[in-house]
Order: sequence, then structure tokens, then C-alpha cells
Amino acid sequence: MDRRETVMAALLEIVNEVAGPVEHLDPDQLLVDGLGLESLHLARLVAVLELELDTDPFSDDVPITGVRTVGDLLDAYDPVAQPRLGAVEPA
Repeated sequence: MDRRETVMAALLEIVNEVAGPVEHLDPDQLLVDGLGLESLHLARLVAVLELELDTDPFSDDVPITGVRTVGDLLDAYDPVAQPRLGAVEPA
């Protein structure tokens, strides 16, 4: 299983506990407002993924405040996509 699949599987497990049965998640879905996750769920998800992937991108590389969608979360665990998450959007 690759990194993105591992992140998606862990996320689906938590979403299924919180929101009921969900088979598919779209990259544009909002983690909090769309899927009903709270900070405790996100903390648990990060802890599970740290154990499974032996990495925590939020410790130094990626600001957790930049992660709002499923796609943002997937990108946070993808070293190639990480620079986009820290970028400031032009006004």
C-alpha cells in the first residue's frame, strides 16, 4: 500500500466512525465542515499515521492550519506536494 492509500484508509476508518458508512472520499471534501471531523479526530488520525508511516509532516514541514480538505491531507503526506501547502495565496 502506498502512502496516499495508507492516509486514505486511516481517514476512511475515522470518518466511518464519526459520520457513518462512507465508501469514497473526494479530494475537495472539507475535513471539518464536510465530514464532521473535530480536532480530536484529526489528532488521532495524525497519531495513527505517524505510527504507520513513521512520519509527522506537521512537526516541521507543513502547517496543520493549511490542511482543510481530503486533498490537503493527502498532499501533506506527499513530500512532492508539501511546498504547495505552505504557499501563501496572492490577495
